[in-house]
Amino acid sequence: MKLSQVKWLHVEPTTRCNAWCPACARNKNGFGLTNFKITDLSVDRLKFVIDSLPALETVQFCGNRGDPCASKILDQQLEVIQNKKLYLQLRTNGNLRSKKWWSNLAKNFSNKLEVWFAIDGLADTHSIYRQGLSWQKTIDNAESFINAGGNAIWQFIPFAHNEHQIKDCMQLATKMNFSKFEFIKNARYSKKSFHYKTGKPIDIKPWSKHSIKWKGKGIKPNPWMNSNLNIKNKKIVAKKNCMHLDLKSIFLNPQGKITPCCYMSNTPLNSVDINSTIETKNFLPDCIETCGSNKVDYKTIL
Repeated sequence: MKLSQVKWLHVEPTTRCNAWCPACARNKNGFGLTNFKITDLSVDRLKFVIDSLPALETVQFCGNRGDPCASKILDQQLEVIQNKKLYLQLRTNGNLRSKKWWSNLAKNFSNKLEVWFAIDGLADTHSIYRQGLSWQKTIDNAESFINAGGNAIWQFIPFAHNEHQIKDCMQLATKMNFSKFEFIKNARYSKKSFHYKTGKPIDIKPWSKHSIKWKGKGIKPNPWMNSNLNIKNKKIVAKKNCMHLDLKSIFLNPQGKITPCCYMSNTPLNSVDINSTIETKNFLPDCIETCGSNKVDYKTIL
């Protein structure tokens, strides 16, 4: 795939975040930060990269170590996308910014935006994994966005501690007019998890149906799924097949570097053999089903 063919740009606009999720690479299983630089992606760099992609259709704001809404220059970053009239997919914990900001976001982007709000349960369970966050603030922000005409998707990671609330969350999503309710296939489980303030161990286990639901045949709709929710079956790809090549996608990290995808967020783009990388290094467990055997043959954006 050549640079002129890229249609999807995955951007990590910042390494800042207000959450302490135990499986996130930014922290040590929930307690204490790992070694990385706090930075926001330069607006000039973002604009330059977008200008270099003539076939670009969609920009995805989603982080490895940061939440897009934590960027100190987010409004300027978003303005670049809006001025280019590109479609934006924003993935966030939804716990930052004001209700007015979310309302204005929906109005400014109109039908050129979808926001994935990560909400893992109800008020009593959501913050068990999404440590340090307020469930009510996320719900209030999502409500403001939706009421202003925004297209919102409820993203849900099932755990043992919230699986009993799946039905209730779906019903609330319908009531609030979320357009979709999406499960995260590869849930965030760690061997060890710690409380973000005390450092004491916390018990975060996979949901009881994890091995059944995700084993090779995809997810079947639950009988209580409301027909008003546009929930699609998800199928797991059995063979290696890189989704970034299928999407004609590349990744832009917060330092402004172009790489093949977020799983290789610091790997130079121009000399990557994805198949060799997967088979010789076991650092892509989440991507093993969708990163495949094609050699990446891009031109590097200098």
